[in-house]
Amino acid sequence: MHGARRPSAKAFAACRGNVRAEGGAALVEFALVSLVLYLMLAGAVEFGRLMFGANVLQDAARVAARELAVAPIRANVSFDYALSCNPVDEPVNCLVDLRRRVFDPACLVVDFSDPAVSPDPDGYFAAMPVVNQVLRSLMITEPSRPDLVRYPGALLSDDVGLACSAIGPNGQASPTGVTVGIPLVNASDGAGESITWVSVLQEIRPSQDDDCPARGPFSLVYLAAQDDCGGLDADPSPTRGVAAVRVNYPYQAAMLSGFRPSAPTPTDPIPPNIANPILADDGSIQETNVPPGGLLDDGGAVGAYAGVYGLGRQLALAGRVVRPFRRLVSAQAIQRREVFE
Repeated sequence: MHGARRPSAKAFAACRGNVRAEGGAALVEFALVSLVLYLMLAGAVEFGRLMFGANVLQDAARVAARELAVAPIRANVSFDYALSCNPVDEPVNCLVDLRRRVFDPACLVVDFSDPAVSPDPDGYFAAMPVVNQVLRSLMITEPSRPDLVRYPGALLSDDVGLACSAIGPNGQASPTGVTVGIPLVNASDGAGESITWVSVLQEIRPSQDDDCPARGPFSLVYLAAQDDCGGLDADPSPTRGVAAVRVNYPYQAAMLSGFRPSAPTPTDPIPPNIANPILADDGSIQETNVPPGGLLDDGGAVGAYAGVYGLGRQLALAGRVVRPFRRLVSAQAIQRREVFE
């Protein structure tokens, strides 16, 4: 009985070549498919973050509008004055401390190493103004200072030096020395980026009246003599005596980069923009107004909210430093004021 013939060396070589070819094809296919899978995963994660942030903002806006609607406030004061005045210093016009009751910008940064916070962080947050309590869900850890938890945006030095008004179970925390500013990107082109600093909590007013609180709808009457922007002959607000509130959140993706749109062509209204990444160049930033604090050098850190202006830095695209995908998310709520003094 004769045994089976063994394959020749040439046949073995052909088999090995086929295996190598199939392995190379599988590697190429995996590379193509994995890119699509990564984009789908990144999009799902970031879209979830965006929706979560929008829901938290809407809750914060509703709470702020409702609290301002029922607070005992003079009928003729502006929104900005009501949220910043101190009854101790101005007992006649300032009847209630809304900074401690509704919203305190100094509570946007919390130092967990402070003796008033570290033993019971939950108790400290529970003592915060109501809007700050809602916004806690959006606060992040500062990479350059792990002991700090803050609202997203640019980390700035605090020129005022006010401490958070919250008095927790272990007392009041000391001033952190830093605050948060939110940059609104107006334009981003080859010459750089233009930003406007906006507040976390602000009254809904026309953009030209941002610096004119007397023209807002919060006061029951418009007093031209108190208008810092110059008195108007007619009331600029059709509706008065309402708490019209906007809450801002600078959403910036950790897994997606930002790109400038490409100019449409006659054959393609939305051409690819992969060649137009937004480079992270803080030296070309142009500010349209004064920031709420001093700019801080972060030493070139990388992250979604890194950089002097808090616009983020990502290492991507063959080693280039680019901006993350970003949008300023805002939520609004309006309540008619129910209590006047």
